[in-house]
Amino acid sequence: MEKTYIGVDPGVKGFVTAIFPNGKYEFYSIDENDDLDLHRIFTSIKERSWQVTAVLEDVHALFNASAKSTFNFGEIKGILKGLLIANEIPYTLVQPKTWQQEIWNNQDMIVSYKSIVRAGKEIKQKVVDTKSTSINAARRLFPTIDLRRNERCKTTDDNKVDSLLMAEYARRKNL
Repeated sequence: MEKTYIGVDPGVKGFVTAIFPNGKYEFYSIDENDDLDLHRIFTSIKERSWQVTAVLEDVHALFNASAKSTFNFGEIKGILKGLLIANEIPYTLVQPKTWQQEIWNNQDMIVSYKSIVRAGKEIKQKVVDTKSTSINAARRLFPTIDLRRNERCKTTDDNKVDSLLMAEYARRKNL
């Protein structure tokens, strides 16, 4: 029997994605569900699956982020980690660069260049737009999946995209 793979993008606007063995996908917005709802979601996924594993993005404080936002971010990550443990769902913490290297390919890349000065010389530095690159990868890999937060939204939601790509990373690595 095959596994169900869960990708968790923590954060206030984060998402949880489940990829089931039958090819079904389910998406849950973290900000539209309280902690008890999230517990019930993980319980439901586990009850409907023979074996479940999760990837939780291993993110840390962001440069120039306020103390309040950093604390909230850590709190949400801790709650999600606790819910996975409470539901006895094995999980792997994965840094963004790790899953991105597995999922992205060259045609997905959106790159810009910024000028920096080092030792009195101006240097052009390549910068990858991670959000746009992930959106391109998701569109390439999952062309039939609606990547908007909900039906009322007009734009793709990068949190939903990241959770989907992390679940796909877990599936590819058979974590």
